[in-house]
This record gives sequence, structure tokens and C-alpha cells, in this order.
Amino acid sequence: MHGEQRRTAAFTLIELLVVVAIIALLISILLPSLARAREQAKEAKCAAGLRSFGVGFHTYAGEQRDYLCSGSFDPEVSNGRDGPVDRVGWVADLVNATLAFPATQLCPSNPARYNQKLGANAAGANSYTPEQARDLVQRGYNTNYTQAWYMARTEWNPSQNDYNVKRVRATRGPLQVGRWVRVGEARLPILGDGRTDLEDRVLGERSVKTMTDGPWDGPYGVQNWRDFGPAHGFGAWVFGNKDHNRVRANVLFADGHVRVFVDRDRDGEFGLDTSGEVPWQKDLDEGAVFDGVLSLGRRSADAWALQ
Repeated sequence: MHGEQRRTAAFTLIELLVVVAIIALLISILLPSLARAREQAKEAKCAAGLRSFGVGFHTYAGEQRDYLCSGSFDPEVSNGRDGPVDRVGWVADLVNATLAFPATQLCPSNPARYNQKLGANAAGANSYTPEQARDLVQRGYNTNYTQAWYMARTEWNPSQNDYNVKRVRATRGPLQVGRWVRVGEARLPILGDGRTDLEDRVLGERSVKTMTDGPWDGPYGVQNWRDFGPAHGFGAWVFGNKDHNRVRANVLFADGHVRVFVDRDRDGEFGLDTSGEVPWQKDLDEGAVFDGVLSLGRRSADAWALQ
């Protein structure tokens, strides 16, 4: 009698298989939700880090004649760029004044972990060796965010007769509070998640672009934002030189708020469509993101003249 009761209470093989199948089904349903929740938390952490940088920039400006920074993260002085990254540029400004620590406040979702200018051949004669790059990273001089050209260069300076708008002398230099009066600080991007390409390697890992390209097709052209890149969310895989499935980017604006850009055409960047007579932003809301000439407060009708 007792043996029969024990046999009746036992699970059959079919019943066990059904239970296992149900558990597997539940896991398959829950895992994507958990992945999305983790990614949303990382995106929020990224946005919080950018906002803390914004506070640091304005604190720096209060002590440095209203300049938001001293320049870009670019040691290539032999080509007219900024200087050693532990002394010049927005990262050095934050670290040296203990206002924020970009090397430990990396975007947690970006496939890239380093800035391209730490690469062995990334800055011409002023490039860092791998040993020097490791030392700079350990001391806090690294980032996987990309600076907007406006923040580092403001506008082209015609008096210098130099059309390389990435050089310091060819431009007005770092952005000063008040230079955006005709634009509105809420429309002026200054820092954001960086685009990453497979060939840009630093210490064996991916890197991000250091600064957006600035005006396209001429010194007063429309801003080219393609060096900002998606670092968050999950979408269709972008193969080739990008090889990731990120779709969203956090971008910090001059007023301190963070806005999300979406890679609508899924090419892994935020580029211009230049196929027509007038270029237009393929991914960005042009009403919310300024892309013209700061002194005009709008786009110029001619990329080579203020019109």
C-alpha cells in the first residue's frame, strides 16, 4: 500500500519534460526584458555622467574668463592642434581641477573604451607610445566621449587665412559663455557619445573620435555631426567598419541638459545627406540641434561666406 502511494506521487518523465520546457520558455521571455532594463540603466548612468561634466565645464568657466574648456583632447601640436592631453583640453581641465574624472566615468555601453588620440600613430610626430598611453589612462586622461567642434573651436577665424578648421589658430578657439546668445544654449551640443570604427584601435581595443569635423564644404558650412555615434539600445546590426547594434546616443548641450540622438538610417553615425543642393541632417532634429554659424545664429547661405 505504501509502495503504491509513493509510485503515485512521483513525477513521470513526460511531466518533468513539460516543466523544463515551461521554465525554458519563461527564461526566453524574461531575458530580453532583463537585457533592456540593464541597458536602460547604463544609458541613464551615461546621461548622469555627461551632466556632471556639464557642471564641471561651467565651474571651469567661472574661473577661466568664461571659457568652457581649454581645447580638445588632441596632442598633435605639429599640425596646429591643442597640446599634451594631461595639460590641455577638456579632459585635462576636469581632471586637473578635480571637477570630474572622465577616465572612470566612461559611457558604460559604448563598444569603444579609449579616445583615438591615444593611439600609437594617431597624432603624427606627437603620438604616444603604448606605454605612455597606458600611463595617461591610469592617471585619468582618457575618455570615450566625443567633443563637439563648437566647444573646442567656436567658429572659423578668417584673419588667419587657414582653412583647416581643426587647427586652433584657424578658429576662434574654445567656446566662451555668451558666444551662443543668438543660438540659445539649449540647442548647442558640446559633448556626446562617440562614433567607433573597427580600424581605430588603442591598446588593442576600439576607440572613439576625439572631436566632430566642424563645418562641411567650407568654413561657414553646416556642421557635420558624423563623429557622434550610437552607443545605447539595440537595433539592426551595422556590419562592416562599425560592427555593432547600438542605435541611440546621449549628447550634452551647453545648458547642461542631455538629449538622445537616434540613428534612424542605421549606418552607425549621425551624418549629413549632401546629395541635394542644400545638405540636411539625416538623423537629427534641426530645430532642436543647432548646426549653423554661431555669430549668425543660423546657417549661412554660402559655405564660404557669411550670407
